[in-house]
Amino acid sequence: FGVAAEYQDWSPSHAPNVVATHPGLITPDDVYIVEGHLDDLPSTGPAPGADDNASGSVNVLESARVLACWGFRSTLKFLNVTGEETGLQGSDAYAADALARGEHVRGVINMDMIAWEGNASPSPEDLDINYNGPSQWLGELFADSAATYSTGLAVDAFYCPSLTASDHYPFWQRGYPAICGITDNEGY
Repeated sequence: FGVAAEYQDWSPSHAPNVVATHPGLITPDDVYIVEGHLDDLPSTGPAPGADDNASGSVNVLESARVLACWGFRSTLKFLNVTGEETGLQGSDAYAADALARGEHVRGVINMDMIAWEGNASPSPEDLDINYNGPSQWLGELFADSAATYSTGLAVDAFYCPSLTASDHYPFWQRGYPAICGITDNEGY
């Protein structure tokens, strides 16, 4: 899509993370990340890969495709990580490296299992956006943007700091604002 991409090798026993960077025009040191994980892990039988997490990986690719032709004030990074199913390892490696490099990550949008058709509760099914205290502004902005631009996507953004089982969590641990979009996370 015309966005420079590279691998982040973080472990000799795992596939690398893939990082594509669309440089910002005015404040390039401010970084916003769209993230998903590439791996899946079946508990039994066939892997649930289409939802967990080809859906999140495709979100990263589609975001890069749609946004590549526009100029942005800040830098956008499109991050597909590996090792999520074995302990958030790829996102942890990226977040640790970002902190060590002094990367000014202003916000992370992580999507995990966003293709599930739902269980009809609520009706219509919605995308749950989970945030912690420092990320509230990003969760509410995501929900407001979906409504303002009439995307047709019902979004429920809510405070859920107990959701630590996806790739936004290593960013939370380092003080970066991050949200996790997931289908049907009510009552977590």
